[in-house]
Amino acid sequence: MTADILPDSPQRARARNRRLVLDVVRREGAITRSHLRSIVNLSKTAVKEICDGLVADDLLEEFMPPASERKQGRPALSLRVSGKHGDVLGIDIGADKVIARSATLAGTTIRTRELRTRREKPGREYLLGLVEKAVDAVCEPGRTAAEMFLTVVVSTPGVVDPQTHRVSLAPQIVGWDGIDVQAAVADRLGLVRERVFVERQTDLSIQAESAAGAARGIADLLYVQLGIGIGGALLTNGRLFRGWVGAAGELGYLPHDFGDESPRGSGIGPWEWAAGGRAWARHGRTAALERGGGRLLALADGVAEDVDAEIVFRAVKENDPAALDVFSRLTHRIAVGVASAICVFNPECVLIAGGLSNGGDLLIDALREQITPLVPVMPQIRLAAFGGESCVVGAVHKACQRALDILNPLP
Repeated sequence: MTADILPDSPQRARARNRRLVLDVVRREGAITRSHLRSIVNLSKTAVKEICDGLVADDLLEEFMPPASERKQGRPALSLRVSGKHGDVLGIDIGADKVIARSATLAGTTIRTRELRTRREKPGREYLLGLVEKAVDAVCEPGRTAAEMFLTVVVSTPGVVDPQTHRVSLAPQIVGWDGIDVQAAVADRLGLVRERVFVERQTDLSIQAESAAGAARGIADLLYVQLGIGIGGALLTNGRLFRGWVGAAGELGYLPHDFGDESPRGSGIGPWEWAAGGRAWARHGRTAALERGGGRLLALADGVAEDVDAEIVFRAVKENDPAALDVFSRLTHRIAVGVASAICVFNPECVLIAGGLSNGGDLLIDALREQITPLVPVMPQIRLAAFGGESCVVGAVHKACQRALDILNPLP
């Protein structure tokens, strides 16, 4: 029996340095060896040895950039991640849509297909059927997902147990609580289960924003997803913080109901019921039917049931008093919840995402004003960059990481 390799062994150090080089090249897209050496802080000999090995293993490839991208002087070859080992797949499963995106190992998008659910509360089998259709649409003609993709990462609502892969706290989808998403997706698509990885939506979103979005360079980050429900995710010291069973960041369950209690047995968290998209619709519709609510009603073409957050925002921009009242009430509720998380976590930055983030600067400015007096240290408050695509962007990013884990394993 061979002895275990020590954590600081030369073999492990070489593997870590190979992965460091791979990650830098993937992040930069294309990079010369000299520029790479300045980033990874390794000797010229070490960088040459690592790069030559990665090129020989078909993990990197060298190419001559187009003339328009070259600097003056002697042209130098650049490095980029090779696509010879196959592609990756990101899937975002939500209550309102399913998105499938194929990409190269470098993270470059090949094809994307989005299918709307068109159901208020979709069921498990219906959603898995949409997943199959969306994935078929991004596969090359005549090739299956199993033949094409080295790794697949699936984004799901709810909390994913890191041991069992089972989902909990996902009331938006009928039959989703308790599902083993890894097994369900792998079986549906004919994939090897060990090549399918499942992550919570907000965990993937925060990684996308950190890697290539509005939070690059931010080590301590709070991500707040304001949609029909409310969720969140945390980065601390640049690393995703999952919590004991993967439920860190379930902000919708903060005990802030403002006297607006969620329906018994609904599984909807107090804060998300009181301040999420459902609350904006409820309060907006009520205001539209009251005296002074005529503008809200008019923007909904006279149908009170069609009033939602978007219409409230539109009316606020017109300085409509009824809309301003709803806006003030609900931004206060959001501010209280966000401030609660800030006081516990002390982030450098808070990213606001989800459907309500379509309120843009109108929403962000209101939150900054209302959060400031509620917290001991005020962080930056920003809009997230990727909008409704954040989960699938994060899924592709994670799929590339998982693929490199397989292709360049640590000893």
